[in-house]
Amino acid sequence: MRVKGFTLIEVMVALSVFGLAALAALQAASSHLTSLSDLQSKTFAQYVASNRIAEVSLAQEWPVKDNKKGTAEQAGTTWHWQQQVVETVTPNVVAVTVIVSKTEGGREHYRLTRYLRKPDSAAKGDRNAR
Repeated sequence: MRVKGFTLIEVMVALSVFGLAALAALQAASSHLTSLSDLQSKTFAQYVASNRIAEVSLAQEWPVKDNKKGTAEQAGTTWHWQQQVVETVTPNVVAVTVIVSKTEGGREHYRLTRYLRKPDSAAKGDRNAR
């Protein structure tokens, strides 16, 4: 007479398959949380870069200082930014790039570039004025 049920081998194979499935689910969840953390950091770094570009635009100083560095507080984190200024082929227009990282000289989290013109160039009848 044969007893119905699973053999030890069948149970071991079933547990192995279940263990692999659980491990894959855990890895997927971990990867998702890491992605969310990176996305949050990138968003806050974007805010820092946008705020710095706005500060430069509103200051209306000319010439815009190159290689200026500073820090900004955003969401309880201190962010480090560096400002790079490059002249363009258009007179009185420069490209201002702000690079943001969590540590000074660390991994770049965000980079934003905006073109700025000399503040008084519109008053002199410049053809490129708005």
